[in-house]
Amino acid sequence: MVGRIIGIIISIGLIIGGLSGKLVLRGTNSSTLLVVAGFLFLAYDVYMIYKDKKQNDEDNTEEQDAEGQDTNTPSDIQ
Repeated sequence: MVGRIIGIIISIGLIIGGLSGKLVLRGTNSSTLLVVAGFLFLAYDVYMIYKDKKQNDEDNTEEQDAEGQDTNTPSDIQ
């Protein structure tokens, strides 16, 4: 998770640097391509955080369901 947040910070830095014109994509001398690459990296990191969060929520729900199952329900006890 920390790696994804660092990736988001770097992506934002690429976007800001490209928009300011002070940074360019190596080999192309294009700040526009750097901004596009920054947005692509940003979208990827946000997607991966969403995917990880969704997976963790599903895992927690399954664990709660397994813990909540009681073998002796009131209808079984007589």
